[in-house]
Amino acid sequence: MNGMTSIIIPVRNQRAYTRLCLRSIRTYTRPPYEVIAVDNRSSDGTAAYLEKLSGVRLLRNPVNRGFAGAVNQGLEAARGEYIVLLNNDTLVSHRWLDQLLAVLHDERNGLTGPLSNRVIPEQKIKVTLTKPEEIHSFCRRFNRTDPSKWRAVPRLSGFCLAFRARLIREIGRLDERFGLGTYEDDDFSHRARLAGYRCIVAGDTYVHHFGSRSFRRKGQKEFYKILRQNRRYFVLKWDRPPVDGKDSS
Repeated sequence: MNGMTSIIIPVRNQRAYTRLCLRSIRTYTRPPYEVIAVDNRSSDGTAAYLEKLSGVRLLRNPVNRGFAGAVNQGLEAARGEYIVLLNNDTLVSHRWLDQLLAVLHDERNGLTGPLSNRVIPEQKIKVTLTKPEEIHSFCRRFNRTDPSKWRAVPRLSGFCLAFRARLIREIGRLDERFGLGTYEDDDFSHRARLAGYRCIVAGDTYVHHFGSRSFRRKGQKEFYKILRQNRRYFVLKWDRPPVDGKDSS
């Protein structure tokens, strides 16, 4: 039991957002941690940038393995007692990790995730924040541990998702058959609940999400095609529909 958290960040392009994300982790993360960046064949110099950074373990893919594939690579390399999956287009802030880990101190809680601006309805909070200084100022006031604000939900978004590393031994890794992404987090949440764990929204914690930047580059038409395909796969796998309403940005 080493108390360390492995922060796994799948990356595909978006070098400027990746830089912001990593800078916020370095500035605002107090518990011991490691960062594992998994590059899905970026073409904008992101991988070369990450390769030069100290404190980041970089895994490079010759092809885009998608979100689940990149996460699973990171899980193989992770050395922490806890895992956080984190999108590269996020900005973390005051006490973010302390508070997510506080939720996991209750053994009944298998997965936890924060509130955000661009996320599924269960975790969405209405805020008008755009600049990093505005986000950090808001989080300095907002991010205060308060278990009365924690609540169980049917699913959590993978944009920022924390759990104990041993959960993987119980329920398995992310299902790579969801391809480039969408619904693999619904599937992971469902499996955690089948194993008897709760999915908890940390309603006392905010993490900013600039919002599905890699998918937006593919275009809305392609995004919704992937969304429909993966929804069908979820239904075939579990013989039941997922909770409706994905990204409510």
